[in-house]
Amino acid sequence: MVGTKHDSRQPLASGTKTEFAFPTERPTTPFTVKILLISDVHSNIHALDAVLKEERDSDVIYCTGDLVDVGFHPQEVVDRVREAGIICVQGNHDRNVIARYEAGWDADAPPMDFPDHNARRLDSAAVRFLKGLPERIHFAHDGVAYLLQHLYRGYDLIQTIMEFDGFWGETPVAAGTNRRAVLLGHTHHPGIFWMRDDTCWINPGSVGYNRPKDPSIATRYVTITDGRVRIHNLMHPHCRSRVAIGEEFQRLYRRV
Repeated sequence: MVGTKHDSRQPLASGTKTEFAFPTERPTTPFTVKILLISDVHSNIHALDAVLKEERDSDVIYCTGDLVDVGFHPQEVVDRVREAGIICVQGNHDRNVIARYEAGWDADAPPMDFPDHNARRLDSAAVRFLKGLPERIHFAHDGVAYLLQHLYRGYDLIQTIMEFDGFWGETPVAAGTNRRAVLLGHTHHPGIFWMRDDTCWINPGSVGYNRPKDPSIATRYVTITDGRVRIHNLMHPHCRSRVAIGEEFQRLYRRV
């Protein structure tokens, strides 16, 4: 295993901003695009809007999936993603909600769980959008080739260059690029792991909520500006813990 600058299994403290830089072939290599990378929005429109406002000068926005489920505003999130032109892949929670929508529900009974709740609040256009999201996207900016996908293999981490190459697959690196980065979500823990100087994977953490054992409720995301990868912890009035979200669901639908 190679060394890691920050292990995504270990949460960052609230209020921190951690920064790393892609190496360049020469000091004059230009970086021109500001990338905003988000993940695991989980129907949290207030947190998504807080990030979009904070990083409103971003040139392009990518999301590693899980737009819906485990939150209360799925339609609003899908609408905002479409309005903002956010480029997104499909996550496992997106598939869960799609399946529940297609299975139907008992309109006379309260929602059983979050997939049931979210399915009832999506219109057909939003469901078509979620169904049409790809599993993975390859793209390039400023000499860096990227692969965007929701998860690697469950909660496993890519730990060797052989695993990285196998996950990347046969897609050739775009002309003019000499660095590679895989962009993943799912774990809700932000991190960047260097396989070697020109190869890494990045997890931006979660916009929607953090894991129950995470000491921080801050909204997590990543920006890549001038070749520098920054992990952000954004505190705002709508930060919520996973426990608080579950308790609100129980209160609303009296499943106590």
